[in-house]
Amino acid sequence: MATKISTRHLQMVMAVAKAGSVSEAASEIGLTQSALSHRIREAERLLNTELFYRQHKKLIPTSAGQRLLLSASVVLSELERAENDIDKLSVGIEHVIRVGNEVFGGYHWLPPFIKQFGETYPSYAVEIIPDVSLDPFTALRNGTIDLAIVSGTITQTGFRTFKLFRDEMVAVMPDHHPDAGKTWLTPQDIASNTYITYHTTPGPGREYEQLFSPNQLLPPKVIRAGVTEAVVEFVRTGTGITIMPTWVVKPYLKGGGLSTAKVTKQGLYIHWQALIRKDERPDSPIVTFAKALKKSDLQAL
Repeated sequence: MATKISTRHLQMVMAVAKAGSVSEAASEIGLTQSALSHRIREAERLLNTELFYRQHKKLIPTSAGQRLLLSASVVLSELERAENDIDKLSVGIEHVIRVGNEVFGGYHWLPPFIKQFGETYPSYAVEIIPDVSLDPFTALRNGTIDLAIVSGTITQTGFRTFKLFRDEMVAVMPDHHPDAGKTWLTPQDIASNTYITYHTTPGPGREYEQLFSPNQLLPPKVIRAGVTEAVVEFVRTGTGITIMPTWVVKPYLKGGGLSTAKVTKQGLYIHWQALIRKDERPDSPIVTFAKALKKSDLQAL
């Protein structure tokens, strides 16, 4: 069945929905205002429905516009990925593996690992998709990424798991903190501080489930910092303390100003894992990459 609209209409819908006005959207996609207005009317005529309505001088997608916007996001993203893949084919790259990292993860290990991997598999390319860290599971399911690096307890189904290594989660505090220098901290020590975290939704198998909940404790104040770099800088300047995997915090310790301690005398531990979709072929490049991750000594990178 032939479609009524083209990619230029999809680009128009995304631009107008984002900008909220024809003039700003036209400037963004390199059209005149009259040309973009004509494109909107053309799409509405082809689909026999209105795509936008005006509210307080702003263009808002109708329900039909919202539906088209959803498809536009998927179609244009996939088209962009296809074009990038074809560009790589022209220089001898046969497979592109897209990797996503969870919000708790780090990237310091990636360049040396990819260098090693590329020496063995020169026709494979690896791309980092940076904007999936809050929900790598959905990104895996919809094909935005091919492999996710995650930690903690995996509660989602439909994935194949490659366990990478066991990691200790440590308390991280400024080096002038009263508890700096202690070998380990009690749950009460930690909960008496302002707590710096990535986000306020507890991650399965992490510090909330292993430490705070069993001891019926919560820090008096929690600051959501969003990304690793921000969490570390809040801690370094004395705003509060955090709990972070050793593998993630290791490169930040080189900058000074931070001190770490075990969380309880017994310690707090998680597993790092590589996840791929369950239906990947055993001989696929994605499985090859996951197996290479499993064999590599990532903690040493």
